[in-house]
Amino acid sequence: MINYIKDEITVILSLWKRENYVQQLEYIINQRKKPYQIWIYQNESHLNIDIPEDIKQKYNISIIQSKDMNFKFYGRFTIALLCETEYVAVFDDDTIPGNRWLENCINTSKKYNCIVGANGRTLDTDLSSETPLKTHYVKGIGDGATVSKDTQVSFVGHCWFLKTEWIKNLWKDPPFTWDNGEDIHLAASCKIYDGIECFVPQMPNDDRSLWGDMYPQLGGDEHASWKRDNHNVLRYKIIKHWHSKGWNPVGLQTP
Repeated sequence: MINYIKDEITVILSLWKRENYVQQLEYIINQRKKPYQIWIYQNESHLNIDIPEDIKQKYNISIIQSKDMNFKFYGRFTIALLCETEYVAVFDDDTIPGNRWLENCINTSKKYNCIVGANGRTLDTDLSSETPLKTHYVKGIGDGATVSKDTQVSFVGHCWFLKTEWIKNLWKDPPFTWDNGEDIHLAASCKIYDGIECFVPQMPNDDRSLWGDMYPQLGGDEHASWKRDNHNVLRYKIIKHWHSKGWNPVGLQTP
């Protein structure tokens, strides 16, 4: 059994084609709860990463590159298996947190023994049809809006904060597809195998330092996966797949 470093956090920043990493890094290194280490994971070679060596050493920053191989949505969760800290926080490349976000995450995770995210989804469908009954078959929590209280959700996204040991659940079953749904896969597998729920913590309007996503508009560019034509239909199929394997997500209605 791995002896994880208690109460410490590894932050994994995902890089692909968006050039937000400098601003992300600034917000991460200025967290009130300092990360033990920061891993910048670059999927393929679309960007030039330029971080001075003294900054890398001061904040324990490592750069991990997959060069010419596209590991899609799952590569960052693969390297998370190597973390030696008790917690890991994996960030999308469009997600910039307030400076108390990691503090908010660790407190929420300890309170509910849960996965914590910057936003979340609950279902509002019965999954009885082959395709979504309407364009939006999930209810969003967060997404740059106030969250008045800790809220249990089906799955979380933009940032995934969890105990490192739970990452193993992601690899107990193959993905339904490599092209989408890592957020659903993580939530479903952790619930099925370890009974772990997902929460979006309170993010009050009067204290944005606790927010997980300060600039949600960054996720609306040409690289956004949710803008693809088959996005909703594919994710609906992923949800149905995991439901057939025993996952009962929050908000699911019985037909």
